[in-house]
Amino acid sequence: MRYWNALAFLQHSLPLDEWQSLSLDEISHVLSCTRRNAQLLIKRLTSEKIIEWQSGVGRGNLPLVKRLADLEQRLAAHAQHLIEQGQIESALKLISEDKRNKFLSDYLSQYQQLSAQNHILQIPFYRGTHDLDPIGINRRTEHHIASYLYSSLLKASLDGHSFQGDLAHSWKLDGNELTVILRKNLSFHDGSPILAADVKIHFDRLMNSSNVSKALFQFIDDVQVTTPYKLKFISHSLPSLLPKLLAHGAMGITKVIDGKVYGSGSFILKEQTPRRTLLVVNPHYHGYKPWIDGIEIWNIGDNAKAFDLNSDVVHGSHLKQTREGFTTCHQWELGCVHAMLNPLRHHWMKAKSNRQWLQTVLQAMPYPIGGDCEQLAYAKGMTSPPTSSNDLHTPQEILPTSDRPSSPLIIMTYQLGTHIATAEQIRLTLSTLGIESELTVLEYPQFNQQATLSQADIMVTGEVFSEDVEFSWLGWLLCTNSNEACLNATNRAWRDRQITAAMTQTTEKKRLKALENIEKKLIAKAIYQPLYHVKQDLNISDKISAPELLANGWIDFNQITM
Repeated sequence: MRYWNALAFLQHSLPLDEWQSLSLDEISHVLSCTRRNAQLLIKRLTSEKIIEWQSGVGRGNLPLVKRLADLEQRLAAHAQHLIEQGQIESALKLISEDKRNKFLSDYLSQYQQLSAQNHILQIPFYRGTHDLDPIGINRRTEHHIASYLYSSLLKASLDGHSFQGDLAHSWKLDGNELTVILRKNLSFHDGSPILAADVKIHFDRLMNSSNVSKALFQFIDDVQVTTPYKLKFISHSLPSLLPKLLAHGAMGITKVIDGKVYGSGSFILKEQTPRRTLLVVNPHYHGYKPWIDGIEIWNIGDNAKAFDLNSDVVHGSHLKQTREGFTTCHQWELGCVHAMLNPLRHHWMKAKSNRQWLQTVLQAMPYPIGGDCEQLAYAKGMTSPPTSSNDLHTPQEILPTSDRPSSPLIIMTYQLGTHIATAEQIRLTLSTLGIESELTVLEYPQFNQQATLSQADIMVTGEVFSEDVEFSWLGWLLCTNSNEACLNATNRAWRDRQITAAMTQTTEKKRLKALENIEKKLIAKAIYQPLYHVKQDLNISDKISAPELLANGWIDFNQITM
């Protein structure tokens, strides 16, 4: 491989047919080899007439090298060979950085499964996947992937109204205690057994983490292991919530060994690099074995948006020319793109009247535009019906100079087309009204940090609710860093009291109404402003079955046949 890395270095670093100084030490450093090995490589490359080499003469004179051949096609062919063997990172080292996305998209667009014995679902994606430890996940893509890697004690129906055992053989809620008995012969992906003590260790790891999702689990007061297969969860404030908590993604039971996280789901995480996330079927899974053998999620960057493809699942905005060969699935997302207005950083934003003025401006904005912007409708709340009218068409009053912010407002969002277009629309709208602002667009892991978000005045973000609307409300209200960045201690205590009161209501209808009222009060506090509902546009290849589109915009990998 050192020989091929040398060819890549020559192709990408040296001009063709031009002499250039190059030290032996530099070659040794680039190729991570000794000077002796570097000399042998130079001798071989010279004999093959790939380079011409002149040793430096005299003190301080570096050797000179001239590249004699264009190596691009040769490197691409060998990279293709490596990628077919699954050596993706080695292959990409041979391709110049500016051409890697195209190289991968060309590979995927012509790729055909050679063996009918292996059925691999291929998904081209616009970014790499982030943290897949269930405790640290706070993005729906990663939540969906992790649901196949980690099994929880209970599994909820889509609407959250009923439960069945996953790792649990049986369970019983009695007063403030939920007793769980595990199935026998459960194992993690490394083959080690799953026992009640492992569940307790996972829960303790969750509660000792810094992740915002642990706020949901504050309602669990204690976990007690009584036998190797039996444990109790105790909640004095909301025992009725215990089954939902045990079915939550953060309670996908894990074991950590030397920093590696093991689960017990239907798929095993075989590989996660910046370019490919590979899931392969778990042969020891305790439930029904999936029909497909693996899932490849490929990061091909912006090329995913203009992909002339042979893939199986693709967003409609990426199919620019035709949808022939695909089944189209449309639905409006529950949840919305929204703005959080931070009263804790900028002096001007501390005044509620100023934030209320901003809310009026945001509501009256036209739809954002942009090639990557999805189909939108105006939103009055997370679960409001989509509407084409914002009811505010009059131009906004321009603030007197004395009432304008003395320094620019900071608008912050992350790299998602609709959110970037929305944030840019806010910036342009404020500019026309005489308000200076600056837009910062971050990668999601960096964006989704409370310390980062606290440095913004207007945060453009989004929330997608599942079919279990009640639990989605709790997740958004309690486990969202953009919310936390805008709430002081007083408002957090108020929110927690409101949630506890809402969840003690006797019927789901009353609980949902109470949770919606918390959202309305956040709007009234001028801390939160709903903006747009998003229409999902997923296209599924006719080569595979077309399972129902899930609320999070993905399909159920366990239900696919090809």
